[in-house]
Amino acid sequence: MTENIFELKETIESWDDDYYHPIAEGYYDRAIPTMLRLMEVQPGATVLDGGCGPGVHSIRVAKEGYRVCAIDFSQAMLQEAKARVERAGMSHAVEFKQEDLTNLSFEDGSFQYVFSWGVIIHIREIEKALDNLARIVAPGGKLALYVTNKTALDRKIEFVARFLLRKPLSGLSGLESLSMGDGIWYEMHGEKLWVWQIDSEALTKYLEARGFRLKHRLIGEFTEIQRRVSGKPRELLLHLNNLCYSLKITPAIAVTNLFVFEKIS
Repeated sequence: MTENIFELKETIESWDDDYYHPIAEGYYDRAIPTMLRLMEVQPGATVLDGGCGPGVHSIRVAKEGYRVCAIDFSQAMLQEAKARVERAGMSHAVEFKQEDLTNLSFEDGSFQYVFSWGVIIHIREIEKALDNLARIVAPGGKLALYVTNKTALDRKIEFVARFLLRKPLSGLSGLESLSMGDGIWYEMHGEKLWVWQIDSEALTKYLEARGFRLKHRLIGEFTEIQRRVSGKPRELLLHLNNLCYSLKITPAIAVTNLFVFEKIS
């Protein structure tokens, strides 16, 4: 994982613009409580937010009545998260710690509930992150992962469109087909950002080999094309995402998926 991209103020601003449109906030306000319900989080429990970024989902978890251990690799992200948590009046429920998901300092089985929302997709050495997350979950505990989806309809549409227009992806170092899916380096604010398109079967098998079983898989966002347009088209696509989530369409064609695993050994 490239460090610098996550320390930039521009990255935080880009994420706010790309992900936290008011219509999208409505989706997250439903999706995070749903995740907690599927994880069967007990009242008053502590939930680990593995890669908290600017803290928006830590706040949502805290507002549901849980304590949060929010960790991130980036000092800039932690500072931003602390400020947002304080403004939300949730400082009493959220503690922060700087941690690297590929080398966590926590002891084995430290947490009953762990989630990582849209984070491991930016870690080139994803297996190390999965190993560490799996290690710190206690037996009987839950691990929730929000990731991109290799079989998303978005990817097929983009592939066909670029082929017809003879317009290859720009600002990249080449697509790599790897054991956990497809990955690529993008240029962002003068730095490189790694992005996975996850193979759901490979992810499930990897965690099964580490003592987990898949309990739930559901749609996240249906499309991410809204991040490339503005105005009414963007609003319509965001409403489409919310509708697809409400209808619980098959996750196989959605651009992001939520997986909830249980540690059985």
